[in-house]
Amino acid sequence: MDRTTRKILIVDDKAVNRQLLRAILFVADPGYIISEADSGQAALEAVSSEQPDIILLDVVMPGMDGYEVCEKLKLDIRTSLIPILFITSLDKTEDMVKCFAVGAADYIMKPINPEEIKARVRTHLRIRTAELERLESERIMTVNDMVATYNHNMNQPLMVVYTYLNLLLACAEGNDKMIKTCQKIRVELDKMNMILREIRSIQTPERTGYVGDSGMFKLDHEGDGSA
Repeated sequence: MDRTTRKILIVDDKAVNRQLLRAILFVADPGYIISEADSGQAALEAVSSEQPDIILLDVVMPGMDGYEVCEKLKLDIRTSLIPILFITSLDKTEDMVKCFAVGAADYIMKPINPEEIKARVRTHLRIRTAELERLESERIMTVNDMVATYNHNMNQPLMVVYTYLNLLLACAEGNDKMIKTCQKIRVELDKMNMILREIRSIQTPERTGYVGDSGMFKLDHEGDGSA
């Protein structure tokens, strides 16, 4: 995601409320990309088409209310991390508790205060950015760990094969057929090492090299140089 572009979805069945929020957000940052939905179903369709970075969601709407919209988004792994800020005139404790119970990140009471809107949107966008960066860092660490495991599991058998190949060559004096066979095997082993080096490039350069890079496994008989 481009960290310099923020996509905000405003969901409210009343056009005047959507226009007010749009105006406030434009003043806060003209770079915000703002879209609107006038119903719960329209909101789900909009999110499915292009995910916003944050959603300002009205609670009381005809048909699918804000609670149901929030629940559906939070149950979908593709949209569960999108912060949802309820915009509501409901002021009872049980209403506020329900906002958080269905997965909202925050709520803002009506009549809305422009400065409060700006501050809370900025705060939750920062939190979202930090969370996405944390998840990306964890993903990279997981990939690196998998690559390291793969390298180890492949490297050890290759070391054994290289060693055994050298033992065969030590006994192959004058046996051209055996020497050529060993040279063919060496070519295939070198191809495998090339693949491992490509995988290795994903990781940090401090990790150790491959067995095929070491002179200790160099063939004693180069033959015609085809190997």
